[in-house]
Amino acid sequence: PPKDGLPVIRFKNPIGGSVIWKDAVKGLIEISNDELDDLIIARPDGTPTYNFCVVVDDLDMQITHVIRGDDHVNNTPRQINIMKALGGTPPVYAHLPTVLDESGEKMSKRNGALSVRDYQKMGYLPEAVLNYLARLGWSHGDAEIFTQEQFVKWFDLEHLGRSPAQHNPEKLLWLNHHYIQQGDAKRLAQLCMPFIHQQGIDLSQGPDFESVVNLLKDRANTLIEIVEGAKLFYQGRPNLNSEQIAQNIPTAVIPAIADFRERLIASNPKSKEEVASQLKATLAQFQLKMPALAMPIRYALFATTQTPALDAVIAVMGKDEVIERLSKIG
Repeated sequence: PPKDGLPVIRFKNPIGGSVIWKDAVKGLIEISNDELDDLIIARPDGTPTYNFCVVVDDLDMQITHVIRGDDHVNNTPRQINIMKALGGTPPVYAHLPTVLDESGEKMSKRNGALSVRDYQKMGYLPEAVLNYLARLGWSHGDAEIFTQEQFVKWFDLEHLGRSPAQHNPEKLLWLNHHYIQQGDAKRLAQLCMPFIHQQGIDLSQGPDFESVVNLLKDRANTLIEIVEGAKLFYQGRPNLNSEQIAQNIPTAVIPAIADFRERLIASNPKSKEEVASQLKATLAQFQLKMPALAMPIRYALFATTQTPALDAVIAVMGKDEVIERLSKIG
């Protein structure tokens, strides 16, 4: 035992020769044994070290492929020597290039890199994150978007790139928008629930939430954006005073609003197309352009002029609620 400390157990590395393996990404790699020390495989307290543990685990689990970051290349010759000493056959090694951040530096938590859990909290869908990560350093022709089933079918080590991939937040956001836009409204509504609870939104105070999601998902980039947009429908009826009405709803337009309200009562529209038909009838009757009527109606309904398409909004809210809110004007 050493005089100045407790003993450790070391692996006696071969003397002379080289460790050679064909990396599935980097190609043939050769490391001289003279460059490798007799590494510690058990600490003074008896606990095993990383390089020893992973080899034992690979043998026990009959691992055939080790796919990991290229910062582990230097561990590979040591692990191969331990593997052979234990009578095992080394698996296929594939060392993936490092992912760089937007400035070209290696991604790390110290540099603000986010975890998968962080992206979940930011309203990203799992399929978008998987699609994005799969395309970092791997390709299948020109395919940018693919399902999990396609990825499993198409993936192979031969198409892994050797150059470092660079993180592109805009690309991830674009993919997330695509998957939200194409997503099932019922599933998206369920995924939005944690954010609904965080925001304290009472869904009993408005229309069917799935219908709201279906309305908002085409333009949303994240689930949080859907929830932010949904607030409009669950904040209750606006309590407009005379000054607000005078500033945002021209007196000359009030008869047109009343006409549109009566048309809703008479026609009982169920779809945005039917609502649009009644809007057009009122516009024609009063010779108005759409903004001249739509903006005041939006304000009467929500106390804001910023909403999705008015015909779709009215269809989602339901005729009765819209009629009740419009009746407060004029």
